[in-house]
Amino acid sequence: MKGAGKGKAVVSDTAVLQMIHESLTTPSGCLFPYRNIATGETDFAGVRLVLLLYWNGVKSVFPEAWGLPPSRSRLMHGAGIRAMGRLMDRVMGVVRLGDKRAEKLVRRELLRVKDECHWTEGEWTELGGLRWNEVQNVPTHVKVLSNFLVRAYLQRSRSAA
Repeated sequence: MKGAGKGKAVVSDTAVLQMIHESLTTPSGCLFPYRNIATGETDFAGVRLVLLLYWNGVKSVFPEAWGLPPSRSRLMHGAGIRAMGRLMDRVMGVVRLGDKRAEKLVRRELLRVKDECHWTEGEWTELGGLRWNEVQNVPTHVKVLSNFLVRAYLQRSRSAA
């Protein structure tokens, strides 16, 4: 992913590949249905559409954190990409790709967790008071951040119903 007008990558290819791989290979992943395990075929057009729809929604909901170097935004950091990828698996489960309101629905779903996120400042009190820039791309941090985002999303989804 590139920052606006910068021409160089902001996000590590490794983080993006890990996020996509996890969603494609985990039965609960939103990209899993686009892969035919029996034939080895993948619907790359469908995968691309899901990724663009979701990550454009992330960009619009978190503009202050989008496109910054990982040292200034944990959203653009490996841990943020992977945790938001796990949230993608939940969010995209309620969005139909053919729906003309799909972009609006993705934004609505992401707004459910916006106020809980500390990508560029503050601290994640729910993560033991971890300051925003102390979140690292290590299994423990990715796991607790993912868990927190998914739990917050599900809690707000239930209360909105």
